[in-house]
Amino acid sequence: MRLHLLLSFLFISLYSFSQTGTVSGVILDKEYNNEPLPFANVLIKGTTIGTSTDDLGKYSLSVKPGSYVLEIGYLGYETKEITFTIKAGEKKVINHTLEASGVQLDDIVVTHSVLKEKESVLLQEQQKAVEITQVIGAQELSRKGVSNAEAAVTKTSGVAKQQGAKNVFVRGLGDRYNSTSLNGLALPSDDPEYKNISLDFFGTEVIQNVGINKVFSSSLLGDVGGANINIISKELGSGNELEIGVSSGFNTQTIGKQFFLIDGNNWFGTQRTESNISNLNNYTFRNNLKPKEQNLQLNGGFSISGGKKFHIGEKNSLSLYLVGSFDNSYLFSEGNIKQTNSIGSIYQDQKFEKYNYNVSQLLMNNMKYKFGDGHSLSLNNILIHNNNQTYGTYFGINNPEQAGDIEYLVRQQTNDNLLFVNQLLANIKISEKLKYNAGLAFNTVTGNEPDRRSNNYLLRDGFYAPQTNSAGENERYFSKLDEKDIVANTSINYDFSKEEKTNLIEIGGDFRLTTRRFDAFTFNHDFSTRIATDINNPDVIFNQNSINNGTFNLITGRGNSNNPRAFDPFYYDANRLIVAGYGKLTYSFNKKLTTVIGVRGEKINQEVEYDTNIASSRNVGPSKLDNTYILPSLAIKYSLSDKNIIRFNASKTYTYPQFKEVAPFKYQDVSFSSQGNPNLIASDNYNFDLKFEKYFGKGEIISLTAFGKIIQNPISRSEIPSAGSTLTYLNVGENATIFGLELELRKNIINDPNDTEAKNALSLGLNASYLNTKVNLDQNSIAQFTNNSSELEGATPLLVNTDLTFNHKFEKSEFSSTIVLNYFSNRVYSIGTRGFENIVEKSIPTLDFVSKIKLNDKFKISLKGSNLLNPNFSLSRDSANNGENIVLKDYKKGINFSIGFGYSF
Repeated sequence: MRLHLLLSFLFISLYSFSQTGTVSGVILDKEYNNEPLPFANVLIKGTTIGTSTDDLGKYSLSVKPGSYVLEIGYLGYETKEITFTIKAGEKKVINHTLEASGVQLDDIVVTHSVLKEKESVLLQEQQKAVEITQVIGAQELSRKGVSNAEAAVTKTSGVAKQQGAKNVFVRGLGDRYNSTSLNGLALPSDDPEYKNISLDFFGTEVIQNVGINKVFSSSLLGDVGGANINIISKELGSGNELEIGVSSGFNTQTIGKQFFLIDGNNWFGTQRTESNISNLNNYTFRNNLKPKEQNLQLNGGFSISGGKKFHIGEKNSLSLYLVGSFDNSYLFSEGNIKQTNSIGSIYQDQKFEKYNYNVSQLLMNNMKYKFGDGHSLSLNNILIHNNNQTYGTYFGINNPEQAGDIEYLVRQQTNDNLLFVNQLLANIKISEKLKYNAGLAFNTVTGNEPDRRSNNYLLRDGFYAPQTNSAGENERYFSKLDEKDIVANTSINYDFSKEEKTNLIEIGGDFRLTTRRFDAFTFNHDFSTRIATDINNPDVIFNQNSINNGTFNLITGRGNSNNPRAFDPFYYDANRLIVAGYGKLTYSFNKKLTTVIGVRGEKINQEVEYDTNIASSRNVGPSKLDNTYILPSLAIKYSLSDKNIIRFNASKTYTYPQFKEVAPFKYQDVSFSSQGNPNLIASDNYNFDLKFEKYFGKGEIISLTAFGKIIQNPISRSEIPSAGSTLTYLNVGENATIFGLELELRKNIINDPNDTEAKNALSLGLNASYLNTKVNLDQNSIAQFTNNSSELEGATPLLVNTDLTFNHKFEKSEFSSTIVLNYFSNRVYSIGTRGFENIVEKSIPTLDFVSKIKLNDKFKISLKGSNLLNPNFSLSRDSANNGENIVLKDYKKGINFSIGFGYSF
């Protein structure tokens, strides 16, 4: 009887199946070079039968025999209705290319570029992807009040910013372990101290989205252990655009204060940069030591962006998109700095005041030519100028020779950086199955530190006088970095997918040639006796008359005028060549299980010649590294269901020492100096990730990731106590281990904020990470580490980011307000050596808010407050034998408020 029922059921099922047909196809995106359009809606009009396209633009529907209307739609695109008839058992293929509508929906102009920035769309792309990805788009940046790429990535799980470090830490790994790219092409650094360019250069006006790839793929350059941060620049969607924005604001510690600015610089950020000293008997510096003063410090900004599309024939089009911006800001901070010896006794204790002015300009051009059946050429040009000026004073004891000695240090510093990026990108659709992509970039960077003025005065016997114990105590310093970077990549992709399986082969290669020249000139003032000086007007002493009467002698870092090389700069010349090839196979075993297997071969050669204030490669030979790597990678995606996904990634990568880390040039800061180590070797990194994702609504997700890393020969900044408290770079041990957990949650508490029908919406975002790191320190190292092991430099054991957003829509207007809270726990700033314990950056919470009001289709207002809790930033040294920790530096940054206006034409 049971067998009879089973056979009957199978017969009925087979009969029913034979009475249906299948309609399937591919939906393409005309606005993006006829690429597949993921997440388009495909349904049978008048029924409940429907689906959405996958990441390859594919769909499939089963229907009974009859005549139907297939409705294809995507927000911001023309909805297409296609009539068709299907027979029992028939497999009908209907392909279509959607075009952006450029019309208004609910009185809001929707363009294609906006869609690529939406949180919900990017989350859908993350869901469809095989490899682990995390992307933050322009919509989310705007909602959280983010102003640049650096602030963007710190809103994601496992990413933190360390005070005193210029770039971000990912999963406890700092600048040297990460990489940065623009539109998939590697970017150079602007600063000799760092491997990566400052992410805060890239304002949100040029960002479409930012991808944080915390797992390695064979299509990436292999010099990455933490993450590759890829910025996708904005381009014109459809139609014409023109928008203007202005903003103004203030910092509570800066507004209305008497503010000091460096002489020789101006409001726009240009300055007198070159030294014109060619004779040490002539004191012809063009900048004064006495600063300029002002009493009104308002932060400001201006931006303009716009574009136009030109149709050339039926299939071809040319789009132009331009962005220009100007931003400036003032910051005043005051606090205290200390230094101790190895038993915790304080020998430096000084109060400081710092006046900082930052100004930047940006110009971006994007030209995109679409032609033929899915081909395109893109030209991207970005010019970024950033000028940062700091005037600081430090007053107190500093290793006094006599009881009652007080030091007064004035340090005036300008960092002027200019980046010029030129990219040419080509996408060629050879056939429906075969595509070719290529990119070429030529980038130049100049980084100047012109006329840094450091003057150290000793208060003794009731009067101030320039220090006489070393000519370097009163210094004028000039440095210049010139770097050229040629980057190229190419790939060919073949799609041999069948039905619901994703099968792809990608073969490609990379080339990168980087050359850098760094020059530094130092002019020191050698005072033989103490001479009373007005510290508020030091130019009375530092002038030509003082040279003439023998008050001081001017000498260079190489000596006096008797040295034939007195005017030769300290320098290093560096070059690095990378040549690589890779292959990647994406294969679906079935609808649930997909894998990506990749392998990358990479040849890298690096050489640094130097002649510095410490050593010369003329005597010991240049620093050379020459390695060949085979870097495998594996990604596995298993879909428990459409909404529940498990992912696994494993890979091998490497970390190369950077130019500055191997060039033994000594750079002097206020309370420490740093220098490179030509004996560094590369690190090998082994990376593992296991992630569970649950998608439970539009724009909603909860995910948990467990990850681990093993780093062989890890590189870390270490402190070598000396007269100058020197920091250097060392392979600190044989291996380091990193294990952690990351949690992400996005939940719509009340309605979906992207739902145009919902008047009120409340959404929550939360990401948190726990990190356990350990490096076994080399006890035979010249550093003489205090402890046998340590946490990694910059690693944050606990990191939490959360935001709450409220949206209200009424008629043609809209209001949104977001509160963002960030917290990080104590983390290592520098690893202790020779009896000194670690220096630790203390934990703090930060709170920001942003409110935006859209009055109509054209006019917007934004209100923003950042650092509302105004916490105390501090560095402290762990104390030996459970004694009291010593706070080495502490200060507050003040609260920032701003208001902005935007108008779209």
